[in-house]
Order: sequence, then C-alpha cells, then structure tokens
Amino acid sequence: MSEELAWPEALVVDGDPRVRATLGPALEALGLAMAFEREPAAALARLARRRPSVVLLAFEAGSADGFALMRAMHARCPGLPVLLLVPRGADDCVAQAIREGAADCVGKPIVPEEIRARVSAALVAGAAARDRAGLEALSAALVLSGPLAAVLEGVANAARAATGAAASAVFLFEDRRLARVAGDAAPATLAAVAAEAAETGVPAARAVEDRTVRSVPVLIEGTASGALAVEGPGPAADAGALAPFAARVALAVVEDRRGSDVRRAVGASLGRLATQIAHELNNPLGGLKLYASLLERSLAQDGLERAREIARKVARAVDDLAGRVAEIRAYERGVGTGPLHQLIERCLDECLGRGKPSGGEGAGGT
Repeated sequence: MSEELAWPEALVVDGDPRVRATLGPALEALGLAMAFEREPAAALARLARRRPSVVLLAFEAGSADGFALMRAMHARCPGLPVLLLVPRGADDCVAQAIREGAADCVGKPIVPEEIRARVSAALVAGAAARDRAGLEALSAALVLSGPLAAVLEGVANAARAATGAAASAVFLFEDRRLARVAGDAAPATLAAVAAEAAETGVPAARAVEDRTVRSVPVLIEGTASGALAVEGPGPAADAGALAPFAARVALAVVEDRRGSDVRRAVGASLGRLATQIAHELNNPLGGLKLYASLLERSLAQDGLERAREIARKVARAVDDLAGRVAEIRAYERGVGTGPLHQLIERCLDECLGRGKPSGGEGAGGT
C-alpha cells in the first residue's frame, strides 16, 4: 500500500518573517501548503529534496540577489514557475524580472487577492509548459527505432524529461523476475514501487522523504510484463502522464518478440534448405575428389608434371567447395560463424528491417 502523499507546495523565500502570515491564507485557499525559508542556501537545499509547484521569491532574498537565486533555481528545476516579490512602483525591476525568466511579479506590500490571482495564473501556465514538454518528449519516444535496448533507454530518458524526474527506469520480467533493463540505476524504493505496479497491474506511488516514486505497469495483451518508474522531488502527479511511455515500452517489446519469431522461422526454413543443398552437393564432390586423386597418381606414374599440377588444382577447388558445404551444414546446426553465416545474418537483418511494421498490435495501453 502506498504511503499518504503530500500536498502541492509553494516555496516562499523572503528575509521578512511577517510575509509568512500574509501569504499563508492566500496560498492555502489555492490548495497549496506553504514552505518558508529566509536564506537562499536553505531554499536551494530544500529545492534539491522536493520540487515545489511554485516559488515566491523576494527581490533581495537574504544575502543573495533575487535574480541570481532565481537563475540557480531554474538551473536545478527547469520550468519551475518563480514569482518575484518586488517593491510597488519598481517598473525597471519588473521588466528585468520578466527578461530573466520570472513567471510574474507581485508588489509589496502584499495584497492577498493579487497573490491568489497571480499564483493561480502561474500554476496554469506552468502546467501548460509541462504538458508541452511532455508532448515533445512523447513525440521523441514514438519515433525511436533500433535495437530493443536502445529504444527502451530512449523511452526512459523521455519519461524523465517529460515528468521532470531525477531518475527513471524500465523494468521487465526475465525468467519470472522483475529486472531493470534500461534507465538509471534503480534505488530500492524505485524498484519496489515498480514491482508493486507490475504485480498489481495498476499504477502505484509512494512518498519517501519529500520525494515521490511513481510507476505504471507495462501491459501486453492485458498482462503486466514489467513497469516504468520515475522518482523526483515533490508530491505525486497524475500517473496518466507516464501511461503513453509505458505503452511505447510495450510496443517495443512486442515488435522485438515478433522480429525474433520471424527470424527463428526464416532461420529454420533456411536451415532445411541448407541441408538439402549440402546433400545434393556432397555426393558429387566426393566423387570428384576421388577421381582427382586417381588422376594425379596415374599422371605421376607417366611423368606428366604439368598434368599433375592441373589435377592438384582440381583437388583444391573440390576442397574449397567441400568447405562451403561444411559452412552450410554448420549454419543448419546453428553453430556457424564463417562468411556464409555472416552473410545470411546480414540479409536477415535487412529483410526484417524493411518489413518491420510502423505500428504494433497486441500492446495494451496502461
């Protein structure tokens, strides 16, 4: 069972403790818990533990310039909505704040109604920006191609970018055990929540020390074949944002399995053909080898050295053909490593690549 998850949070950074009493009720009316820090270092440390939904930052926060602190916050949490608290009438400061990337500015002294309106607008704009980033990451995941491992790694990276997570990983069942196959090295909590989602077939989430782990199952034909999990600061968001990425994992697995099945079927057919060809060639080659040997001995007795050399060339050609037969038989047994084996494998790769469908069937959504 997942632990109770924390409310969305607004981080307020201001050296004046009286601001807390003014902002608290206005933020609570928007459903936001308020975290208050007076020092920039403490604010950045908190940001490392948990990503808030919005930040209200005094123009001169403690010992650091507000713009510098805002830049540091954006470097740690791209896309984080930051509102600057500035003196009323400081138009130059407002213009620079917008240029520096502030979502908005709020005048001091603070008016609660203005706080509610501007913070609400910043939250909406931030959600829209996250949605755009999520769509861009999803688009990148949908066009991924190549070996299964590369596709799964790309999906894990896209899921991390779309959700702003600090870590993401793809897990699949291998020999009935859930194993990480792509993404970041999985902390114990990430693996545990992924196992919960994979075993139950429904999304799972858990809050641990101001961080949240979310996971959705990877469903193939209605059965969980693994899970996609992300971990990041802040409260749990809608797990539906991860669902398209889990579906892309399922599609990649289905396509890989289909390609493996086709490869095995084609390989078996080629093996049967190889056996027949080898059988047809082997008997005549054996006869030619015998005739060449008899011819060489006969010519040696008559002293015809040039004719003997021709007979040796015939024997070498027969040996070369016999080597080709051995390669064919080795491929049929699945132990070949020679040029013929490599040529057939390259042809298989090219044929399967050309015949690979643009979409897959059987991959269930999450």
